[in-house]
Amino acid sequence: MNKSNLTNLDVDKLFEESSVDNIIEIERLLDAEIEKKRNDLRSMVGDRYKDILAASDAIKSMQTMSEKIVSNIEEITQTCGSLIEAPDSLLCVTSSNIKDESTKKEQRILLSQLRLAFFLNEEIWITLDKGNSLEATQFYLLAQHVIMGINLSKKEYLQRLPLFEHLKLNLSALRIIIFQKITEKLESVEITTKETCQNLNALMLLENQSNEQLLNVFIEHRKTALQTLINSQFSNVRKQIAAMVRCLITTIQLLHDCFINIQNKDGLLLGELNNIVGENSASTLSKLELPVTPLISYIPNITREFTPTLNLPLRSDSKLINKKTVDNWIKSTKESIEIGLNSSLQHVTTIKGLYLIREEALKIELPTAWSKICDDLNLPDYFDIWYNFFQHIVTQRAEVLLSKIVENNIYGMKKSIEETLKNITQSGKSELDLRSYVWHDDSSDIGKIGDENRVLKMKTKGFSPEIINLCEKIDKMYLELLEDVSQYLYGVELKDLSSIPYLINDFKFKRKYSDKEKLENHLRIECTKTTTDISRFVEECLSSETNENLVTKSIFAARFLQACCSLCSNFKKCCEYNNVATDWVKVCDNFTKTSHKLWINWINICVKESETLIKLLNNTSPRSMIENLSRWDDIEIQEQTEEKVFKSQIKIPLKPSVPLTNVLVKLNKDLSKVLSHTLPKPAHVQFIETHVALILKEYEQISLLNLNQVQALQSLLDVRFLATLCIPRENTELVTFGQNICDTLRSKIDPFDLDVFYSHLQNNIKKSIIQSQTLFGCLLPSSSQLINLGAYTKGKESEVSPSLMALSTPSTSTWFPLLPITVPSQKLPESLTSKPSPKEKDSKQKKSTPKRSQDATSVVRQGAASLFGNLTTDWFS
Repeated sequence: MNKSNLTNLDVDKLFEESSVDNIIEIERLLDAEIEKKRNDLRSMVGDRYKDILAASDAIKSMQTMSEKIVSNIEEITQTCGSLIEAPDSLLCVTSSNIKDESTKKEQRILLSQLRLAFFLNEEIWITLDKGNSLEATQFYLLAQHVIMGINLSKKEYLQRLPLFEHLKLNLSALRIIIFQKITEKLESVEITTKETCQNLNALMLLENQSNEQLLNVFIEHRKTALQTLINSQFSNVRKQIAAMVRCLITTIQLLHDCFINIQNKDGLLLGELNNIVGENSASTLSKLELPVTPLISYIPNITREFTPTLNLPLRSDSKLINKKTVDNWIKSTKESIEIGLNSSLQHVTTIKGLYLIREEALKIELPTAWSKICDDLNLPDYFDIWYNFFQHIVTQRAEVLLSKIVENNIYGMKKSIEETLKNITQSGKSELDLRSYVWHDDSSDIGKIGDENRVLKMKTKGFSPEIINLCEKIDKMYLELLEDVSQYLYGVELKDLSSIPYLINDFKFKRKYSDKEKLENHLRIECTKTTTDISRFVEECLSSETNENLVTKSIFAARFLQACCSLCSNFKKCCEYNNVATDWVKVCDNFTKTSHKLWINWINICVKESETLIKLLNNTSPRSMIENLSRWDDIEIQEQTEEKVFKSQIKIPLKPSVPLTNVLVKLNKDLSKVLSHTLPKPAHVQFIETHVALILKEYEQISLLNLNQVQALQSLLDVRFLATLCIPRENTELVTFGQNICDTLRSKIDPFDLDVFYSHLQNNIKKSIIQSQTLFGCLLPSSSQLINLGAYTKGKESEVSPSLMALSTPSTSTWFPLLPITVPSQKLPESLTSKPSPKEKDSKQKKSTPKRSQDATSVVRQGAASLFGNLTTDWFS
């Protein structure tokens, strides 16, 4: 039959259908299956509940043993009772009975001690569960004393006590457990003075330690408590550091309360110990509530009067905690905190997070007599847990974070610069010609009054929208940095920074922000130091570019570096922290130098483009001279002799030649495209000087040719015009070069004619310069270039009747390119013009004085007619 069917048998049906042999076989199979199930069950129970079975056996054994002990105790009680009831029988005992009675007494004493040992074992466990290690230690010492008494009994008695060895082993294990409880309590973060004294006294009783040894043990346990906090997992670093501060404050207070002798009174530690081991201290047995039993009377007196003893003298000395001990503790604690907190502070990624940590730690209240505690413990004056153990670590982390934030900002700047340079070339927006952007009026040009980056203001500086957006993006990074450090350095948000009282003399305020100056200097140094990376990065970005992309990107990068100096106010604040402006000046100088290098790329391209026009100056063929010579001036000169006056007509050049004018117009246009008034002064001057040097080299070659007098005169005027208009006075090399060319050209002119022509030629040069100053105003190296020509002197006529030219005259500061209008006549120096006679002067003044009866409308009409009349006649002649 299948085994699986054995459990589903129908007994009645089986007896009806099966034979007897069959039924016997099924019965045998059932018995075998039941036995197998029993074995499986025993095996399973033995494996899974082995400990329970062992405990069950032990409990049964203990139950049997307890019953025997109880029955023996009852027999002893009955025997004692019968002896008390029949005292007269003791008088008749024989010597053998006395011996038996002595034996019984010894056994009872042994039994009472054994029972007391078991009771003490239970009381030690109960006391440990209550957390009173000191009482548990006293009970342990009493139990040890009882065990020693039992060991002195006869061997034949001890052989009858199989539980005695088990009791001794259990007592040894209790000693280890008591040590563990004491260690756990002393190494706990929060512990009261009373608990500390109890556990230290328990330790002293167990180990018989001196005060010095106990002090060292206590300090080591408190170090372990601190290390536990360092290695523990907290929800945030702020809570971890706050717990560490509390632990250290607790340690210092416990040292003071437990070990220091105050006003000739023992510290709490030795004061409590005296109550235990002193001469008048109560016995340990009196602290127990023994069960009511006649065996109590058999407890030996030596056990009844037992009190713990110490082999060391008890003393409480304020000099026990000397300065060396304190210094060693401070040093080792600093090292532990510094090593342990490094990994925890890695999770703090903002300066504001460090500010919150500091605020949380400083909220912890100190004991009321903290200064007295520090003085008694030989701690430094104004000793504070935060500033002595944590401040320097937090400051170091703040410095690391500042460096990382600045490094991230620099990385962000590089990425933004790279993307913007790429977008400029792809979008087709060119920085080569900003005239339409600057001179096109838009409703968005004038923003709010408080907006420092108004479009109109940016247009005047030549900053395109791309540059403005890039600077705003970069400045926002440093704004976030300032907002992050503001609360840590000053305790207020950035927007309220102006109201902070910087000159507070409060000691607590100064200590709280003790690292302010250090972090300010670190931030300033980091921001200043990393600016060289920006300049280097910009140069590297353009190193692989060529042709138009190189010029476009160079101009953009150059203007961007200029804009950083004026638009990135938050970046400036970071570089000027601690009121040190010299670093920002260095940053601006660095950006300016790099900007000048980038402008040179544009200058070089302009020079290459100008070379074709400049080479046309060297074409001195007759046909080209007819095309290139401008109108000459006819001047009548008179020569007085004794007989008569000779009059003659001479022709001298009036204006520069057409090729030179074309070159100057082209250069002026190049400068106008990039807004010459926004061009850095060194780049502007270098642009002019580079082109002037190239033009003068062509004229040097011309001066070496076989020129006629007409060609020499025109070339002489060209060179003198160019030198006077464009060569800075401080550039002695170019001035000398131009002078040498002029000397060569003068040598090709008849000396007599030169003597007659030269003064008129000089006058025409100055006239032409004054007339063309508005057309070629961008080519002036400085606003004071023409000051010696009297170009900016105002006559009385212009004061009475101002003209448009008065509005176009450049000032000595930054100026716009002058209007492209030439004026044929303007006040020249008095040495070059003849003085009018007094009558003519009076008549002119009378004619120029308007009549008082004339109304305002007619004056306006006459002024307008005069203006437009001049525009169509004299101004363009």
